[in-house]
Amino acid sequence: MSIIHNIFTKQPLEISKLNKFISKIDGATYADRCEGVFYFWVDKKSTRGFDITLEQDYIEVRNTVLSNKYDYDLTNKVVKEILALTDGIIINEDDELVTSLPFFDSDRITETEIDDCETIQGFSKENEDITIFGPIRKVHFGKRLHEKFKDLKGEQLKDKIFDLILTVNYQIPNYDYGGVIQIGRSNEDKKRMKLLINEADYIIDKYDYILLQTLGDQPIMITNEILNSMLPSNWRLVDEFTVVAPKTDKNEWNNLLKCAKKYDLWNEFTNK
Repeated sequence: MSIIHNIFTKQPLEISKLNKFISKIDGATYADRCEGVFYFWVDKKSTRGFDITLEQDYIEVRNTVLSNKYDYDLTNKVVKEILALTDGIIINEDDELVTSLPFFDSDRITETEIDDCETIQGFSKENEDITIFGPIRKVHFGKRLHEKFKDLKGEQLKDKIFDLILTVNYQIPNYDYGGVIQIGRSNEDKKRMKLLINEADYIIDKYDYILLQTLGDQPIMITNEILNSMLPSNWRLVDEFTVVAPKTDKNEWNNLLKCAKKYDLWNEFTNK
């Protein structure tokens, strides 16, 4: 679900010159992801950002699903600059020469934004949990959000989904995700578990299991879905799974442990 353009160059791209150009665009920033991959986005405005990859004979430009107008506008500007720096040409996904710029005009941007949002909404209807990577954080979609957005179409659906992505990435506290425990040797057996201790502020992500620390020898083991049905009053579920979880008071924490104990999966998991 990506849109890919390839730029074939006559001169090698000097990435330092491109980054200098980026730094002059209001809010735009970039990250070197190593191995010739560079990531660009507009801080506080981009939903996805975009990548360029420096291949041996060409430069790949990749835009991903749920990108917004700020991502596409930035892509247009960066591509134009790359062409100027390399005397290059652009080939689209159909192996056709792109002869007019910008290749993301306003009509195409609006159409793509709405199509992407309706596609994600359709997938989540089929009981699929979907995760996208934003500039700062992952965003999760699933059955709960599908139900929340089910009566929305077109621009209204787009606005709600993009507002959600922007909220998760830029508008929640910058708490730590904390340590994650990984159990299992093979890829098939690996399970990611998050241990929660009521001594710090957390952002809770999607894991195979959530472990709640107790005063006993073993923690209480539950899933994200179980946790999200019994959140302390000062914890907030912001998408399908992401929870803003500041340290809560002792009574709230003890009540969470009491409720979670009824659904404890520890024995079931250890006896597999």
